[in-house]
Amino acid sequence: MPFQRKVKSNFPLDGQQAFVTADGLDDFIKILEKDFYAEVKVQCHYHTSTEKTDLILDLYCNFGLTESLHHFNKGNWGGFACDLEGAKGISSFDAAFQKLSKVNKNAIDIAELSLHFRDTSIIVSRISDYSIPQQLAAIIFKTSAHFVYLTKGLTEMPYEIFVPVFEDHTRSVLTLEKNNKSYFDYWGLYFDDDLQHDVIVYNLKTKQLRKEDFFLLD
Repeated sequence: MPFQRKVKSNFPLDGQQAFVTADGLDDFIKILEKDFYAEVKVQCHYHTSTEKTDLILDLYCNFGLTESLHHFNKGNWGGFACDLEGAKGISSFDAAFQKLSKVNKNAIDIAELSLHFRDTSIIVSRISDYSIPQQLAAIIFKTSAHFVYLTKGLTEMPYEIFVPVFEDHTRSVLTLEKNNKSYFDYWGLYFDDDLQHDVIVYNLKTKQLRKEDFFLLD
């Protein structure tokens, strides 16, 4: 199946300033680096029309996904506090983002967060206000719970995991359009074995994989 990318920007230049920062951002990044054992890169996009700032975060971890999930489940990676059902209480990640939001008068949000491991990347897109900080722990928990299925029975690691993708009945494909839907219906998996590039959609409810086209917004 072809991998398709829309010629459309998540962040159009009109009405936006890309070279800005946010109060308390350095402290927030330091906490992310400590909790995720990662190098963190951030882009700030300030929207003049709404006077709000969107963050695009890239976290580069010097280990594989399996190792990170092992430490996540032991409660010592990511700064989260999860129980066996994926529920979370107040954690260092929550507290850090709440502090960042407070000092910026609640005018800041995470538009996209990517976790880059040695063997794969997980790209999480915002579907509603504050959806990433609110749901990131549950997304990682689901990654762990569905790991066997996401890796085709532990036989192949996807090159990228896109969270989430949605059904678009007008095109009969799956798309990353943000319609305030759930993170836990469909994920997009991109497999790259040098011979072919397969785009596969994973249904979290049925635990089934199927080949589909889906679109990514640049």
